[in-house]
Amino acid sequence: MNQEFERIFDDLRAKQLAGVHTLCPRCGLDKMKGKMNCNALSRHVRDMFICDDCGTAEALLDFMKNPLPIAEWAIFHPERPAGDFKATAGEDAWKEIQAEQAPFLIRLFKRWEQELPDADFTPYRYEAQKMCKGLAQIWERPFHVTYEVADGTLMLRLQREEDGVQVTCDMIRKDGNV
Repeated sequence: MNQEFERIFDDLRAKQLAGVHTLCPRCGLDKMKGKMNCNALSRHVRDMFICDDCGTAEALLDFMKNPLPIAEWAIFHPERPAGDFKATAGEDAWKEIQAEQAPFLIRLFKRWEQELPDADFTPYRYEAQKMCKGLAQIWERPFHVTYEVADGTLMLRLQREEDGVQVTCDMIRKDGNV
């Protein structure tokens, strides 16, 4: 980890230890619990609290031997669009995403398809985070994005079909039902 990253993490670590409410440094969302020590500890940054969802994601990605690079943490990319869908019902969020973000995601997916198999997805991830309000995560293989909504998580999957690109949306409800 470079010195600039360390300085940023040291500043945030001091805020967290002082009990200052912060956004999750990994996903950039306001999902941190009030008592800092009730949040997940990062597996990759010493003494850094992250939200529980990011703690679970880190564990799963470690299991798959595919950790999210530190440089992709939200704390290093403050240009994300303001707003999210956490107070919006999944059905309403899906309508807005379909109208405003799906065309962009389809274009991004088509460009990504043209890349070599070992290409770096980082620039695509940055572009999506910059352009898509409320985007929680984006993954390249298989190409899918998630959004946190009032009643759970929306997962959009993009895949090539004979007649173009198909976008499917599933709602994963807070109770675990799809």
